[in-house]
Amino acid sequence: MKRTLFIFATVLSLASFAQKERPKTLIGNDPEDISGFGGVLFSFMPIDGDLSTLTGGGGAVLFDNTFFVGGYGLGLTGNHDFNSNGTEFTSSFGHGGFWLGYVIKPDDLLHMGVDTKLGWGSITTKSRATNAQVNEDDVFIFNPQFFGETNIAYWFKINASVGYQKTIGVDNDYFDAGDFDGPTFGISLLFGWFN
Repeated sequence: MKRTLFIFATVLSLASFAQKERPKTLIGNDPEDISGFGGVLFSFMPIDGDLSTLTGGGGAVLFDNTFFVGGYGLGLTGNHDFNSNGTEFTSSFGHGGFWLGYVIKPDDLLHMGVDTKLGWGSITTKSRATNAQVNEDDVFIFNPQFFGETNIAYWFKINASVGYQKTIGVDNDYFDAGDFDGPTFGISLLFGWFN
């Protein structure tokens, strides 16, 4: 009888220990509160007065389905061709770095948020006649945005954003400091675990 009571008491204490609530934490109580996503990014902005398209990708770790921290990379689709003093040139442009954001009411079908991209990149200019590189600028990118998002499925979202890109470090004979600054419009297809 004593043995049966001992086993019963042990099982009961283990069960009550297993049901004990976890302490409150800053980013949530369960491992499920941490998830992630990745996706395809499209960005449209004026470069040297011409509407240009940048494509790339990004991914992030998502905390409590609201705050995310990750990285991204974008590159100019095709090259930017231009003429300077009767000579033809072509330029490429790309950047990548940190991607930070906050999603407001992520469980609603349609919801909003804010994010920013902080990155480093380069603008490379070549002669079209000789394909020789004539200039390369290392630049820093700051691109804060507002976005609207739609939950298509538990694992898929579509995101549309508007923002403004500031490019620091443009210093050459072919472009002005503001030629890579301007409003941005983006579309993102995001796949992941949205708890």
